[in-house]
Amino acid sequence: MSRYYFIKEVSREERDADLLTRRDERLVFYKSLADMLEMKGFSGQDCVLRAICENAQYPLEEEGLVGEIIHILLTPDYGHSAFEKQDSDWSDVMSMYEDAATAGKQMFNCGYIYNGCPEEQSLLDLISVLRDE
Repeated sequence: MSRYYFIKEVSREERDADLLTRRDERLVFYKSLADMLEMKGFSGQDCVLRAICENAQYPLEEEGLVGEIIHILLTPDYGHSAFEKQDSDWSDVMSMYEDAATAGKQMFNCGYIYNGCPEEQSLLDLISVLRDE
């Protein structure tokens, strides 16, 4: 055994508990982002949903490291397994975010659907330029 690397053995229960904790992190991020936007005078929930929708239409993942990070954060089911999606509690809580991503993937007008977040308040417009290719 190398003296530089120590591999901690983790029980199945510890892994499952860790997954449950991490599962809620995305929801905490979305709620925190909405609260922060509300404090800045934006329509928080609608602007988060609109950003998720627009991210699904125009993924930023090919726009460098920052684009990749934004894409990961604004993709509700990024990194989730099929087993996690079978959890009805998780599905209920995340359904509005996943619906926003689905609307974007189907190229619906995100600004029309989430009209509580006007064009000048669009989260992605504040940090990027959306373009058709």
